[in-house]
Amino acid sequence: MKAKFIQKMMAGALAMALVVTPAMSVHATPAAGGAGSGGSSSASSEKKVVEIVNESLAESDGEGGGSSVSSVSSIPVSSSVAGIKTTVKGVYLATSVNGTAIRTGLSTIVANYGLGAGEVPSARIYNLDVKKSPLAAAALNQAAESVGAVVGPYVNVEIGKVKGGKFSLLPSDGAEISVSFGIPASFAQAGKTFAVACVRPGGAVYILQDIDNNPNTVTFNTTGGQGAYAIIKY
Repeated sequence: MKAKFIQKMMAGALAMALVVTPAMSVHATPAAGGAGSGGSSSASSEKKVVEIVNESLAESDGEGGGSSVSSVSSIPVSSSVAGIKTTVKGVYLATSVNGTAIRTGLSTIVANYGLGAGEVPSARIYNLDVKKSPLAAAALNQAAESVGAVVGPYVNVEIGKVKGGKFSLLPSDGAEISVSFGIPASFAQAGKTFAVACVRPGGAVYILQDIDNNPNTVTFNTTGGQGAYAIIKY
C-alpha cells in the first residue's frame, strides 16, 4: 500500500523537483575565447543559468543570505566532504548539506558505465526546493517514516556524462557509485544512526545505509541517473 502510494506521487514529482535540469546543461561548455556559434543565444543561456543558480542560493541561504555567482565560470565545479574531494567535476550547489563529493574513481565510472571517446562523467548536485517540489519531499518523508526516521536536508543528485558540450544522465541500473554528504551541524546528533532516503523517477524508493565511520558524514552507494535524496536519522 505504502509503495503504491509513493509510486503514484512520484509519477510527476521528479519533473518538478529537477526544474533546473534543461538550463543547467549549458554550464558544461563555458566559452573559452568566444569561439563557437550562436554568441547571443549562448550569452542569453548563460545569463539564465546564473539567474537560476543565484535563485537557488538565495532560497537555501534564507533571509540575510548573500551567496551569489556573477558568471557561469564562477559556478562551483568541484566539492569536498571532510577533506575528501569529489572525483567528478560538475555543478555542486547543495548548500543544504555540509559539502558533497562523489568518491568512486573517475576511471572506474568510465569503465563500469562503458563511456566512450569524448565522454566524461559529470554531476549536478543542488538543493531540492520543497515549495516547488512538494511531491518529491512528501515521498522522501514517507520513506523516512517507514523506518521511523527523522528527515533532514533534501538534495537533488544527477550523475551523468558530458560529450560535445551536452549533458545526459547515466543509466540508473548501472554499477554502484559512492557519494558522501556532509551532515550539517543543525542536523547532527550524537547516538543517532544516519542514512539517506532516495526516490527515483517512476517511484522507486530506497533507504541507503551509511557505509563510513565518520560521524560528520553519511556515505552511501547509489547509481547513475537522477534522484531526490534526503539525509535521515533514527
